[in-house]
Amino acid sequence: MENNKMKFADLHLHAWTYSALNLFPDLSKCTSFEEIEETLRAHPLNNWYVGVRFNQEFLKEKQIPPKALLDSWFPDHPALLVRTCLHLAVLNTKAMEQLGFNAPSGVLLEEEVFNLLEKFIEVNAIPKQEVLEKGVRRLSEFGITKFVDMHVTKENASLLAGFPFYTSDPDLLSDALGLKVFLDGSLGARTAALTKEYSDDPGNYGKLNHTDEELFSLVELAYKKDKPVALHAIGDRAIDQALSVLKKSRHPLDRIEHLQITRLDQIEELAKLEIAACIQPIFSKELPWATERVGNRIETSYAWGLMKDYGVKLLVGSDAPVDDVSPFEAAKVVDELQGPHHLDKDFVLKLYSSDNFDFYGWERQT
Repeated sequence: MENNKMKFADLHLHAWTYSALNLFPDLSKCTSFEEIEETLRAHPLNNWYVGVRFNQEFLKEKQIPPKALLDSWFPDHPALLVRTCLHLAVLNTKAMEQLGFNAPSGVLLEEEVFNLLEKFIEVNAIPKQEVLEKGVRRLSEFGITKFVDMHVTKENASLLAGFPFYTSDPDLLSDALGLKVFLDGSLGARTAALTKEYSDDPGNYGKLNHTDEELFSLVELAYKKDKPVALHAIGDRAIDQALSVLKKSRHPLDRIEHLQITRLDQIEELAKLEIAACIQPIFSKELPWATERVGNRIETSYAWGLMKDYGVKLLVGSDAPVDDVSPFEAAKVVDELQGPHHLDKDFVLKLYSSDNFDFYGWERQT
């Protein structure tokens, strides 16, 4: 952890989920199913076996651990795994029984993963306020004195009162900074929406979560309350959809989130329309396996440096707990890259320490 006096604003993280996931063992360094099992057995919680932040791309098996495997490991105890992207979880039979989920494959996707974590906390009577306070203190140790929680729900709205947030729930919109809309899923789970099929999964183009008409209705709902939108768009097909909607009507604080798989024409359009792009430089660690997903499209993907060169308005966040929350680690990762993927370390720290504050008119903290 860096010892510094800089103060940062992280404009895209999940404070409650970050805090809650600190309860469980981190599987990000596991390289095999065997190591996952060993880690789970060493860290039971209330007779549950839960692990978070696994990534099948770093496992020798190169696959998501199946429900049958979790059942064989823990036939008499509930067990579950949450992928690093937070868009996929795997539960064994006992876990589904105790949490009230019914998925033959044991796999939950997208919004269901957040619901799963809330249900786990509820079933195990874990003190949420205490967990959140520890998480916020930990963020401050990284210099993060201001943050935006990007996924507040009815279940955690009162808990996060006083913190700026986005929500996908229209009922909470009056108290939120804006409306969060998930246009697609994640690259790791191959649910990010692409215009061309996945290079490592022929025939799969990912999936859009909304039709254009549905998305436009959601955006208009936010605008009627004078609220901006934050559009989660990882794949280029999702980014196309975001741009097509934001072309028609704009709020000055509209944002597009992630923008990992991009084309040059989209980067040019972002700059022309002056739409803010909230990127996660720490995600550049994904480049080796992301290249397998999209092939030569990687040349204009994770292209933060190219976005900067074309004049795109950049904001920055970590998406913690999806990845490392440290601004210094994010800056280090992209500073070591070349070409369109490179950003100078000092520029990344400037985004965190000044540009992020300025976007919302917050007083810079020194």
